[in-house]
Formats: sequence, structure tokens, C-alpha cells
Amino acid sequence: MDGSNWIVLLIVVPMFSAILTTMLRGWAPAQRFITVVSLIACVALAIGGLASLGSNGVIVSQAGQWPAPFGISIVFDQLSGLLLAAASFVALCVYVYGLTSKEQEVGRGWYHPLFMLLMMGVNFSFLTGDIFNLFVAFEIMLMASYAMMCLGGGKQQLSQCYKYVMINLVGSTFFVLGAALIYGMTGTLNYADLAVCVAQSTMPGGTPLPSAFGAVAMMLLFVFAVKAALFPLWFWLPDTYHTCSITVAALFAGLLTKVGIYSLVRLSPMALAAPNIRGDGAFATILPFAAGLTMILGGLAALSMRETRRVLAMLLISHIGYMAFGLAIMTPTSLSGTVFYMIQHMLVMAALFLACGLIERYQRSSDLAETGGLYRQAPWLSVFFFVAMISLIGLPPFSGFFGKFLLLKEGFRLSSQGYWLLSALGLCTGFLTLLALGRVWIRTFWGPEHREGVAERIENVSDRIAVAPMYVGLAMLVIGSLTLGLGAEFFQGRTSDATAELNEPRSYVAAVLGPGAWPEIVAKGDESTSIKVANTHGGDH
Repeated sequence: MDGSNWIVLLIVVPMFSAILTTMLRGWAPAQRFITVVSLIACVALAIGGLASLGSNGVIVSQAGQWPAPFGISIVFDQLSGLLLAAASFVALCVYVYGLTSKEQEVGRGWYHPLFMLLMMGVNFSFLTGDIFNLFVAFEIMLMASYAMMCLGGGKQQLSQCYKYVMINLVGSTFFVLGAALIYGMTGTLNYADLAVCVAQSTMPGGTPLPSAFGAVAMMLLFVFAVKAALFPLWFWLPDTYHTCSITVAALFAGLLTKVGIYSLVRLSPMALAAPNIRGDGAFATILPFAAGLTMILGGLAALSMRETRRVLAMLLISHIGYMAFGLAIMTPTSLSGTVFYMIQHMLVMAALFLACGLIERYQRSSDLAETGGLYRQAPWLSVFFFVAMISLIGLPPFSGFFGKFLLLKEGFRLSSQGYWLLSALGLCTGFLTLLALGRVWIRTFWGPEHREGVAERIENVSDRIAVAPMYVGLAMLVIGSLTLGLGAEFFQGRTSDATAELNEPRSYVAAVLGPGAWPEIVAKGDESTSIKVANTHGGDH
């Protein structure tokens, strides 16, 4: 495979892995081997791609050699590469965790192909360069997630799955409708070409966008807010995560909501919330409002929960608000903080859910009224949970601190625009997270043992061979989180490079459409200006 076409392997590898594991149903060892090798290959490809990029490098593969915007563009840049590496690593850790669990045997061998189909959809979402194929990637990911939620076949799972499917079907309907409307207004769905159209509309002498474009942007904001579980569209998430298996919950917590946030990070600065759209008040009002209420209400709800899984589900929602906070401000610094926080949130939330799975295995419950004294039974689990907990709370030098610091600092810097309130809510959310997770820690690990049934619980986890892969997967995530925190200067440099041009994506547009495609204002006489754009693909804007 020559040139830049190798990046397609990040989609092809999980797709063929899903096909092979489907053909090998009934032979679990072979399915596990293929899945682990495929996930390791995805991690290696993503890291190798990042290593080959410069500070503003972009790798583009045009399917069938059709030039953009007419063909399908697969684009690997700093932003997509960082998220691909994090997502593949999280998926590998979650899969390793479940190697000896009965969860991988539920569903007569369908767990493994569904796992890889979901990863195919996630990777495709990060790599696609146009809105229609983003919709396709979402549907691949969601269809796999629907089936994974139902693998246990329990009444609670099926009941919550109906709600999950219905809300996502509504979101998907609005998604494809919004894509059609954008195509009708601009004649393109390619990210780079759309960015050129929007940039031209903001310049003197440019063709303004149709007045309805802002309304369509709000429609897509609704779609991505559903996927990300922003207030008030989060109602599908808490019970969903409570009823599915722990590996599925950890995978969903680490990846699914982040795809919605990524879509907003990618599209909002360059198109959906361009300066002329952002300035009309709709986008600039709705997103900060949703971010603030998501943070504070999610934190308050976590305090009211009695089960560790429900506490983690509400904190997952609450901390999505931090990412929306950075999107609301939409400066290069806040977007860098959003991406950094998104990556650490992938690692930490997956780690906390996997730790919850071990708690349930040791004590047969995650109800805070029925657990206690676990630090004596499982000291390493206590350590791993504590590190992940402190990271989510955001205490230095753990990973959660650095992204949060960038966001809060930027909010206070722009206090004249009212963003100080979001920073204040962010600080309150951190305190609520401390209270919620502190209660879990004290009651589950430090609290007194519940004598009734303790011996039976201990006997159920006496086989260390069965538990070992669980600890390996959890330890990998915790070590990854620690690495992110201790190497924050390096990783923040990469996230800053990844988001530096989102508001004016010159390098991205040039890589996809060709040199000179980004519009520039050039002098025309002494008193007027005009827009100069290289017509690299034969289209008019």
C-alpha cells in the first residue's frame, strides 16, 4: 500500500477482524486472538501515524483517486490521530479485562465481532472527511452498540435498550436531514469544502450563507448533543450503563459520548459555529447553557445515587460538561483543553467502570449499603480506584488537572464575556465529584466489612488466574492516565498543535482540496477588497 492509503487500515483492520470473528463463532480462543492482535495493530497504526506527522501535518487518502470534494476523503491529522490512539488503547484494555470473564461468552460468540464493528465505527468517525460518511460511521457504531447492549437478554437490558435505540433513531433522522439541508444550501458535505464556503461568506465581497444555515447548525448541535449526552438530552444514559455488562459499560463510557464531542470539536469552529453564525446568539447561548447545567446537575445527581455504577454514570455525564465548556468558549486554548480532557476522560472513566466490575465481583454488589472493607481483600484494586478517582477529581499532578486548568483559566480570562460563570460551575463540579467519589471510596474500601456473606464473596474470587486479566486491563488504563498527567507538557503540546487551526483550518483545507484552496483577502484598488481562492476542484462557492 503506497503513499497515504495506509490510514485506511485503521478502518479495514477492525472490519476484517469483525468478519473473521463472525466466521469463527464457536471457537472463542481464535476470536480472542484475532481481536487482541487487531486492537494492538490499531494502536500501533495510530501512534505510528502521529509520529510521522509534523506539528501541522495532515495525511489524506482519496478513495478511488476521486478528488475532493467529489470523492470520499479519509483524513488523518493530529486531532484524529490522538483520539484514534486513545480510543484503540482504551478498547484494548477493556477487551483484555474481559478475557477470562463470562461476558465474552454471552451471546453465542457475537461479542467479539460486535466489539470490532463498534471500533470500526469509532475509527471511521475520527477519520472521515465529510458529513455523510460521519453519519454512516455513527450508524455502524450505533448498530453494534444496540446489539452489545442486548447480549445478556435480560428484561432490564431490553427495556433500557428500547429507550437507547429510540433516542438514537431520532438523532439519526435529524442527522441525515441536516446533512441533506446543508448539501442543498452549500452544494457540499466535505469538511474542507464546507469550511471554505463558510470562510468566504464571512469575508468582504463573499457570498453570504442562506439565513437558514444557522438553524441547520442548531439541528446538528442537537444531534451531537444527543450522542454526547449533554443536558437536557442525557436521560437515555444513566440506566443504560447500569443494566449492561461491565465491559460494555466501560467501552461505552470511554468511547461513545466522545465521538459526539469530537464531531462538535471538528465541525463547530470551521463551519457550524463560524463567526457570522456564532455572533447571532443562538450557538453562543445554547452551548454554554448546556455545558453549565450538564456539569452542575450531573454532579448533584451523582451525590444522590446509592450504587457505584449509577454514581459513575452521572459523573460521566457531568464531566462531558467540561468538554462542552471548552467548545462554548471556542478559543485555541479552550479547544486544546477540551481535547486533552477528552483523552484523559476516555482513560479514567473506562478505568473506573472496570474497577466497579471488580468491586461487584468481590462483593457481588455495587450498592454502597452492601459493600465495605474491600481494601483488605483487594489492596491493588484500592490503589487503582484511588488513582483513577483523583484523576477525575482533577488534583495535580494527575491527568484530570491539566485539561481542567486550561478550561477554567480561559473562562476566567474571558470573564468580561460571562464565561467566569462556567469556570465557577466547573470548580463546583470538581467539588461535587470529590464528594461523590469520596463517599464511594469510604464506604466501599474503608468502611466496615459486612460480615454476612463475606466468606462466600471471597471464595468467588479466590481464583487469581481468572482475575489476573482484569487487573492487567485496569492497570494499563491507570498507567496510561498517570503517563498523561506526568507527561502533560508534551501531550498538551500535541493537543495545542491539533487544535491550533480549527478556527481557520488552512493546512487541513490545503491537504484535502489542494494548495491555495483557503480563501485570502487581496487588495483590489485602494478602497475595496475581494476574495481570492484557488479553484482546485472545479466547484464554485
